Amino acid sequence: MAPTVQGPLFSFISDQSLALLLPLIVYWTYSLFFHWISLQEFPWFEKYRIHDKEEETRNRVSLPEVIKAVIVQQVLQTALGFIVVVADDSDMIFDDDASLAKYQMWISSLISLAGLQTVFAQTTIQTMAHIAYYYLETGVRFFVAMSFLDTWQYFLHRLFHNVPYLYKHFHSRHHRFYVTYSFGALYNHPFEGFLMDSVGASLAFLLSGMGNRGALVFFSFSTLKTVDDHCGYNLPFNPLQTLFYNNADYHDIHHQNFGIKSNFSQPFGTIWDHVLGTHMSREEANKIIKMKEERKAARLSALSSSKTASLTLTNEAVAIGAKPIHNKDEDVHSSGNNSGNDSHEENDNSEKRGPAPGLLRRTPSSVGFDGNSTSTGVSTTTTAVELPGYRELLATRVRVDNGIISGKGQGKAL
Repeated sequence: MAPTVQGPLFSFISDQSLALLLPLIVYWTYSLFFHWISLQEFPWFEKYRIHDKEEETRNRVSLPEVIKAVIVQQVLQTALGFIVVVADDSDMIFDDDASLAKYQMWISSLISLAGLQTVFAQTTIQTMAHIAYYYLETGVRFFVAMSFLDTWQYFLHRLFHNVPYLYKHFHSRHHRFYVTYSFGALYNHPFEGFLMDSVGASLAFLLSGMGNRGALVFFSFSTLKTVDDHCGYNLPFNPLQTLFYNNADYHDIHHQNFGIKSNFSQPFGTIWDHVLGTHMSREEANKIIKMKEERKAARLSALSSSKTASLTLTNEAVAIGAKPIHNKDEDVHSSGNNSGNDSHEENDNSEKRGPAPGLLRRTPSSVGFDGNSTSTGVSTTTTAVELPGYRELLATRVRVDNGIISGKGQGKAL
């Protein structure tokens, strides 16, 4: 049989054009599917949501901004794809007979070297050649393309994290997501998206030697996998998440502040994370989350105990007749204004007037910070009770952010 020209899959569009158009269709269709699921909040799907929906408010970018940035990247992606795929308008010419004959020759040689000529009939050798040519060769080309893209994206991704200038000016945009969702899969700085995604996929296609239909499937599948990795759901029945360990749950760890230096691999395998020591499992992540929750609970408990002790001492003072200190910070905390000077003036005046007769006085030295008495001595003079550090305690502003009590938020960590 003479060499044949491979015709298009569909008469109304060439395979080259379809290889550029289909990934766009896949991206928006699959993203809209997950967006619809998120809006509907089906109970059956909600139990697989990685983060509560309320946590999306922590993201530092709006959905319209994400969509606009994705469109920009897809324009650049399509332009590069046109140069790589469509501009080369030469027909795909295949000589199947020659390729099959070549495989039959190789297989026969291997059988002869093994001394198994009498075991394999010629028809068996032809079948083996058919399988090798149409299936194994295609699988190897896909494996080469996937391996190259994984390698390309791992080292570039890690570079964009380790070089402060690259992270600040380019990659930090993608980490405006604390809670990932499907539309954000291609939300990147245009330069980073062009270099990491578009150039990487194009080089993988060229180096693997696959044809136009191979490009069609590879580009579409890569897009599908990238969207799935950012979908925000850990779905045990999703084949993309069960067949590939690099999935939505794995990539979600990378978007948390404690995992930002881990799990750089994308979009298929995790081999480079394992080899270079940047792998973090969900079990390890959960241990960190639990440790932070315990730390938060301990600090909140200590804070609550301190406040309780302070209020107890104040109530005891009121019970025996002493006038408690009215701190101006209590006004700020409860009323939202900054008026509190009167309370200090009142305290100053009470000190000038001197002690009220006949009232017990607990001195600061006789009272521990936990509110327990450290001495049984009493005095017949009295003044307002003031616990050491009481003013500082009331002035403390504590904010719980991402499981950690601190004076600042996550900031640029994401």
